[in-house]
Amino acid sequence: MLIALTADLHWGVRDAGDAATLQLIEHLKEQPADLLILAGDIGAGGDFERCLEQFAEVPGQKALIPGNHDIWVEADDIRGDSWHVYDEHLPKLSQQFGFHYLDHGPLMLPDNDLAIVGSMNWYDYSWGEEVGWEPPPDWEERLRDKRFTRGRHNDGRFVRWHFTDQSFTSRVVSVLRRQLEKTLPIVKQAIVVMHHPAFIGLNFPEIGPPSLDRMLWRAFSGNRSMEELLAGHSDQIPFVFCGHTHRARENRLGSIRGINIGGDYDWKRLVRMEWPACQLEVREFRSESLV
Repeated sequence: MLIALTADLHWGVRDAGDAATLQLIEHLKEQPADLLILAGDIGAGGDFERCLEQFAEVPGQKALIPGNHDIWVEADDIRGDSWHVYDEHLPKLSQQFGFHYLDHGPLMLPDNDLAIVGSMNWYDYSWGEEVGWEPPPDWEERLRDKRFTRGRHNDGRFVRWHFTDQSFTSRVVSVLRRQLEKTLPIVKQAIVVMHHPAFIGLNFPEIGPPSLDRMLWRAFSGNRSMEELLAGHSDQIPFVFCGHTHRARENRLGSIRGINIGGDYDWKRLVRMEWPACQLEVREFRSESLV
């Protein structure tokens, strides 16, 4: 079985990025995978649908998870708040275009004794802690406002719902726990796909002592509860894939091999994996004339 994964397509943001996405799609049509997975940040607002339209002629099964950009809404958004977009609007669009919405349930592949389990994942600030790091007096205020030394995290402007970051994190971790507990007795192994990094070793590479903005980015990138959940099932989870940081990275959580897919606004990255051989091939797509 050949599985292809990409992330952070951000359709509609930059012409160069869209051209690179179209190159990636042509590649998938010429060299099809059995399963294609999009790991979030597909396209904010109406660009989510416009991006999925581009994959209409790509053969094989398809699945996706949303990213934080995909649930951004305006104050008067006709789609409703971010929760309605995440739980109702995006699943309907995914189904319409032939994509399995992993946040609502695993994709079972019984012929391969495998399941694909996915979650957008979220953050609860627990990564914003480190031995020796002394937060400034306004740390809690900065977390609440998502305020860096210059500017704000756009989630603070466009994610609008009744959850706190902590309560939504608790929800997605609980949902994934139930999915794993239901799925793993049925199949031998599960591949986990997320948008936000599944464990801190897949977050931005860091060099040097911690700074305020670096620790804030950490706080807004992931959570320890998900790490603990995955570690508890590591004997049946050979791989975890994620996106979000736009930085390709590989690391391990115990026996789990973690891959941050990478790709940025101007260029895209595709990871192809042969299962069960677990051989990986990586290809990048760039439109040099538009960069």
